[in-house]
Amino acid sequence: MKLNGNTIFKNWPIFIVVLLLAVSPFIMNNYWIDVFFFFGIYALLGLSLNIVLGEVGLFDLGHMGFMAIGAYATAILNTHFGIPIIFLMPVSALAAAGFAWLVCSPIIHLRGDYLCIVTIGMGEIVRLTLINNPFGITGGPNGVFGIDFLSFGGPLVIDTSIESYFVIWIIVGLTVLALINLQRSRIGRAWNCIREDEIAAESTGIDVRYYKL
Repeated sequence: MKLNGNTIFKNWPIFIVVLLLAVSPFIMNNYWIDVFFFFGIYALLGLSLNIVLGEVGLFDLGHMGFMAIGAYATAILNTHFGIPIIFLMPVSALAAAGFAWLVCSPIIHLRGDYLCIVTIGMGEIVRLTLINNPFGITGGPNGVFGIDFLSFGGPLVIDTSIESYFVIWIIVGLTVLALINLQRSRIGRAWNCIREDEIAAESTGIDVRYYKL
C-alpha cells in the first residue's frame, strides 16, 4: 500500500498509538511493562470476540472459556511433557478451536438471549473445572507454574519483560491486519450478511452453519 500525505493524515491516531507502544517500555518500570503485556493478551481476546459478536452477531459471553482451554493446553503440555512453547502455539489455537467446535456444534442454531445463557454456562463449566484441578494438572486456583520462556532456538529466548512486551504487541498488530483483510474477504461479507439478517443470508445461498462455526 502506497503511503501518501493524505493517508498519513487520515490515520494519524494509529501512527501515534504505534509510536507510544514502541517507546513506552523504555520509559516505564517493569510493573507497568507487565501490565501492558497483559493488555496485549486481552486485546487479542477482544479481537477474537469482535469476530463472534461484532462480525457474525452471535451473543457469546463464554468466549474466555475457549481462550482458557488453549492457554491451559499449552501450559500443561509444556510443564508435563517439556514441549517447547514455539511448537505449542499452533497446538493452543487448535485446542481452542476444537473445543469451540465440539461445544458450539449442538447449539449453533440458538440466537440472542438463548445463546447468551448457554455460553455463560459453558464458560462457568470451564472455569470451575480448571480451578478444581482435575487429575492434578491445572494447578487449581493458583494456575500452572514453571512454564518455559518462548524460545526461537539457540540464544533467541524471550526471557525479559521488554522482549515479551514487544512480542505480544507485534502479534496484536499482525492480528489486526489479518482481521482487516478477513473483513474485506468473502468470509467477512458472509459474516456481515448473517449478522444483519440470518434468514435472508440463508435464502441467498450462504451456508449459515458453516460460516458460524
